[in-house]
Amino acid sequence: MRTGERKLWSNTSLPATACRLLLVRHATAEGNGRFKGHWDVSLSRAGRRELRLLCEKCSPYPVRAVYSSDLRRARQTADAVGRSFGLEVEGRPELREMDFGQWERLTWNQIARRSPKLAVLWIERFPRQAIPGAEPFGQFKKRVAAGIGKIVAANRGQCALIVTHAGVIRFTLGKVLGLPARNLFRLAQDSCAINVIDYREDGAVVRCING
Repeated sequence: MRTGERKLWSNTSLPATACRLLLVRHATAEGNGRFKGHWDVSLSRAGRRELRLLCEKCSPYPVRAVYSSDLRRARQTADAVGRSFGLEVEGRPELREMDFGQWERLTWNQIARRSPKLAVLWIERFPRQAIPGAEPFGQFKKRVAAGIGKIVAANRGQCALIVTHAGVIRFTLGKVLGLPARNLFRLAQDSCAINVIDYREDGAVVRCING
């Protein structure tokens, strides 16, 4: 989406009962290309360089509250965005990425070599196929939905911004769009991607994906 197009509707007024929610994926983190999940890594040097452009991308929106996953890569991103709006960031552990158990810190190639059958089953049967030691998908869904719901309820009539993770964003978009879980990975989520959802009384509307 071009900046001019974003400005056309980013400042439009919202009904008193509606919430415009910006879901932002964190900047590039250390260990990129690995399953991170709850692995608490910091932003990489490249990720820190991305923050200024992200703040510029967010600037047209009338953000009144900033929330973040409590993992460092999200919190460091959110702190930069919060400063650009003059807002304090509120950390929320329920906005964490899914816990990938024994797969955390591994690349997909490493997983496929160590557990080739499980890797194939996980793709074919997602989200029913479990990863050893990982958070069940049903539990992940419940905590994320509850966390998003609380933020929406607390920000009726205004725009709020959340910095979180690809899995959280994909699940939230998929829920609004009615996508089956197996199709969630079809939703691209680049580092510093902006996604916009309007939560209204008559239902939620997705305005932007991976912007």
